[in-house]
Amino acid sequence: MSKVKNLSKFLWIYIAFLLQSIFLENLKIFSCSPDLVLTLVIIFSVSLDFIPAVFLGALAGVLIDVMYESVFGINLLIYMFFALLISIAVDRKNSNSPLIMSWISFVSVAALEIVLAALRSVIIAPEKISVLCANIFVKGIFAAVFTLLFVLIKEYITKRRKKDSQKEATL
Repeated sequence: MSKVKNLSKFLWIYIAFLLQSIFLENLKIFSCSPDLVLTLVIIFSVSLDFIPAVFLGALAGVLIDVMYESVFGINLLIYMFFALLISIAVDRKNSNSPLIMSWISFVSVAALEIVLAALRSVIIAPEKISVLCANIFVKGIFAAVFTLLFVLIKEYITKRRKKDSQKEATL
């Protein structure tokens, strides 16, 4: 059952990648678009052990590198590293709160954008500080809001299924 759940998370990452590359690419706020793939990697890494989280981060990184980066491997390494850090560092028992998950997403996206900017400045060319700040705040806020919605919807569905199963048990 665990492998099926992990496979469904990989499928969600791929669907998010398709949505991001087709629709969200044109949604620009302060000249940067939200990163749905990264947000899902963060959300799923909280609930996964470190090995599946690393594979999930690697898949997401490869997809982003193939589509957007001129230097292959930057996002692969960074997404893997952040998925590993999140899966190890976050307490799974206490991180079920929607607000805690939103905060984890915001901080993770901010840290990832700083690391990506530093790597790009070494490999390609430095970014302007205004672009970096816009990336941090726009992508961070989007990740926090999307995470909040995702966790609330997931909790609602879980409660709804419990009610339905209790109703069936009483009948």
